[in-house]
Amino acid sequence: MKKKDFILIAVVLVAVAALFGYTKFKDANEKAAFVEVYKDNELYKEIPLDEEAEFTIKDGEHINKVKVHDHGVEVIEANCPDKVCVKTGFITKPSQSIVCIPNKLNIKIVDNNSSDDIDAVVQ
Repeated sequence: MKKKDFILIAVVLVAVAALFGYTKFKDANEKAAFVEVYKDNELYKEIPLDEEAEFTIKDGEHINKVKVHDHGVEVIEANCPDKVCVKTGFITKPSQSIVCIPNKLNIKIVDNNSSDDIDAVVQ
């Protein structure tokens, strides 16, 4: 191997290390999100995604059991007829949501960098 080969290998390794470091840093920033739980269109609870929590929301006959873990959230039990909220599964990314229409429940992951700004305008 020649001297230029070693230089090329070193440059490639530095580039790979920089890319790896960038993706780790980016993932760390994305995990700085939180879960917003809305009941009847009112904020019921707000939980950071890096915490673990399990709670039950009861409103008369309506029951939803929510679990926040592993930087995500899921509805693990509900007494609604179709159980779409349970079938939605485990969500982990900002702007994903779980909705239970019969129980008037909306759970969404919100990024710290997100805002209520307009995304696009259609004319």
